[in-house]
Amino acid sequence: MHFCPVYIYAFVLFKTILALSGDGRNEITVGAIFYENEKEIELSFDQAFREVNNLKFAELRFVTIKRYMPSNDSFLLQQITCELISNGVAAIFGPSSKAASDIVAQIANTTGIPHIEYDLKLEATRQEHLNHQMSVNVAPTLSVLSRAYFEIIKTNYEWRTFTLIYETPEGLARLQDLMNIHALNSDYVKLRNLADYAGDYRVLWKEADETFHEHRIILDCEPGTLKELLKISVDFKLQGPFRNWFLTHLNTHSSGLKDIYNEDFKANITSVRLKIVDPNPFERKKTRISRVDQILGNQTMLPILIYDAVVLFANSARNIIAAMQPYHPPNRHCGSPNPWMLGPFIVNEMKTISEDDVEPHFKTENMKLDENGQRTQFNLEIYKPTVNEPLMIWTPDNGIKRRHISLDLGDSGSTQDFSVQRKVYTVVTHYEEPYFMMKEDHENFRGREKYEGYAVDLISKLSELLEFDYEFMIVNGNGKYNSETKQWDGIIRKLIDHHAQIGVCDLTITQLRRSVVDFTVPFMQLGISILHYKSPPEPKNQFAFLEPFAVEVWIYMIFAQLVMTLAFVLIARLSYREWLPPNPAIPDPDELENIWNVNNSTWLMVGSIMQQGCDILPRGPHMRILTGMWWFFALMMLSTYTANLAAFLTSNKWQSTIKDLQGLIEQDEVKYGSMRGGSTSLFFSESNETDYQRAWNQMKDFNPSAFTTTNKEGVARVRKEKGSYAFLMETTSLTYNIERNCDLTQIGEQIGEKHYGLAVPLGADYRTNLSVSILQLSEKGELYKMKNKWWKNHNVTCDTFHEVDGDELSIIELGGVFLVLAGGVLTGVILGIFEFLWNVQHVAVEERVTPWQALKAELIFALKFWVPKKPLRISGSSEKSSSRRSSGSKKSRSKTGS
Repeated sequence: MHFCPVYIYAFVLFKTILALSGDGRNEITVGAIFYENEKEIELSFDQAFREVNNLKFAELRFVTIKRYMPSNDSFLLQQITCELISNGVAAIFGPSSKAASDIVAQIANTTGIPHIEYDLKLEATRQEHLNHQMSVNVAPTLSVLSRAYFEIIKTNYEWRTFTLIYETPEGLARLQDLMNIHALNSDYVKLRNLADYAGDYRVLWKEADETFHEHRIILDCEPGTLKELLKISVDFKLQGPFRNWFLTHLNTHSSGLKDIYNEDFKANITSVRLKIVDPNPFERKKTRISRVDQILGNQTMLPILIYDAVVLFANSARNIIAAMQPYHPPNRHCGSPNPWMLGPFIVNEMKTISEDDVEPHFKTENMKLDENGQRTQFNLEIYKPTVNEPLMIWTPDNGIKRRHISLDLGDSGSTQDFSVQRKVYTVVTHYEEPYFMMKEDHENFRGREKYEGYAVDLISKLSELLEFDYEFMIVNGNGKYNSETKQWDGIIRKLIDHHAQIGVCDLTITQLRRSVVDFTVPFMQLGISILHYKSPPEPKNQFAFLEPFAVEVWIYMIFAQLVMTLAFVLIARLSYREWLPPNPAIPDPDELENIWNVNNSTWLMVGSIMQQGCDILPRGPHMRILTGMWWFFALMMLSTYTANLAAFLTSNKWQSTIKDLQGLIEQDEVKYGSMRGGSTSLFFSESNETDYQRAWNQMKDFNPSAFTTTNKEGVARVRKEKGSYAFLMETTSLTYNIERNCDLTQIGEQIGEKHYGLAVPLGADYRTNLSVSILQLSEKGELYKMKNKWWKNHNVTCDTFHEVDGDELSIIELGGVFLVLAGGVLTGVILGIFEFLWNVQHVAVEERVTPWQALKAELIFALKFWVPKKPLRISGSSEKSSSRRSSGSKKSRSKTGS
């Protein structure tokens, strides 16, 4: 556009007159477009320019022109925009996101007029950015906002499963990154649109509670809808303890939640809002609070953002106009082909200006625009909207950090926070010794006092450390996964449905279970081993030395000895070589004597079989052959007896033929199995090791089935089948049963390594506290004490059987030998006594003394061990004895002579 000199002079004269009549500053006209119900935004807009004009910097004074939209009409919006440009505005603010058209941005892009937005809008495409080069937006970009929500939920809250509920497309865009946590896996992330439940929100909350069993809800809705939604959710217990809500709208704090907040709201409700600049504690406070001060003090998002937009534009325009004198006003024609030359410079200045160089200061922290004019730098404050309590701060560069500065934010301290009251945890478990049992006298107790066990003591210790109350819920098992229905049962089911907050028993941490619940650090380490029946050793026989031979063998041996003795006597009498003179000194005796009578023959037979020999031996060859054959028979019988005796006496020592899992796999007499669907079965079924796969295949093929429904059933089956069944189970339960059942034993070493832990629902925020407390109990030795209490302290005493080595025999097994020896000695002593008494009687008759005298004399002499020689007469008269003996000798000589 070209101006003639006359018009230029007239314009300069007009400006001079205005300067003389005013405060001497150049006037910059700016325009703003508001909808009719945006009074608070308008007040903030006016307040911002009022404060800017009061600074009187750079010889500029801003004049505002405001236009109002009664409805969302693109044609009317275009007319209003062109009308503002015709008034010579240097910038256009608005409209808000209610406008469905980007006509203002396109007109501003054509005319070179800066266009400043202050509301959340969907991300522009590359082509739209080309058409919006003169537009900037001080509201956070939805992509960065979505990333912030992702970091809060995923990293800080550690939610892995939740329900997303949105109301508007902008709200859905804010949740975009959250939907990618599990790629919209319906088992983890559920997505719902409020529009689908507009008729009755009760249907939505009923589905969330009864179908999803949801305890974590992310809700993005307008502040006007929020109060009604949360009020209805109370009827479905979605505001109870252990429920978590995250409200993503940046204006949640202005929704009036305090009006409905009461003791029914025990859920943990958090939200986010733009972090405002902390006020200067030394700044003088206003004594009179205006309406706009209340609006800005309430941190309502759009009024604060338009305030920052005004400050950003005013400081940028000041810098550019001061640097590019003389000032060239913008064009006044909407369709002018020549854009305003200062417009791009002002827009670029708004993208690069530092927040430290603006005055007055921004209301929000970290104001910075990118090259497209979008605000990618901003800070968020995580807070509790029900009590207006700040918790943490999120920044794009540093993530989440806890807020350390305590501010006086309205009435944050006057509202009671019902979400931090002492909670009552529902602890789900099942009956399993020694973890959870009913007391013997449980009739005398009520509530949780009726139960005892390791798990009961553990929860009691944790409740003392963390200061919570608890109650027990009893189910039928730990939790098995049904591959057909894809559902869990037992403890895991209750945790998935959020019917309980803690699961405890002999609950093994597995990867499959970790996909649906979370676990604390382990409180017990264990493995897998084999439980088998221990057959009691057979009673030991004191006459076990007789058992290597059967009874008939002993009978045949005795019979053979009798026959051989009689045969020996008979054949010896037939042999002329066995008849010898009684006195070898007489060469030609009158009679011969055969020494092989019954006594001597028996002695030879017994001495031979005892390998002791004999002092007399046969002379004839046939007698020697007979004796040699008897010696051979004795040698064979003795050798066989010795070998069988050693094997037999050690055979009744109990020894299991199965030493380990390998031995169990290789044999086919003992069946073995585990608890169906338990962690032990899962270990074998998913293992890639050859032996474990072989064991699993064998267990599946056994008929009848080798699997049991519980560990208790498996233990009972081992005891019932008495060695024909083995049970694979955790070492902790195995040790407990062995300690209390003397007929059970462990075979082999521990297989693998497993851990027991407390299970909690996915993403439970109290899991970390439980883990820390378990570590504290472990460091103090409490876990060790509890295990000793429930595993070692019992009243069962098993008989200990001394298992000896193969070459060692006990006194019981050889007791019969000692008894035979004692019997033989006793027999010999008794016979000796009878012979002594018979001899005493004979001496008394022969020596004509009384039996008592003869007994006394013989006994006294027998006790004189130091006298080696015995006289012929030891009792009565020596003369009688000598005369009797001399007469006896004479008679003998006379007989000899004749």
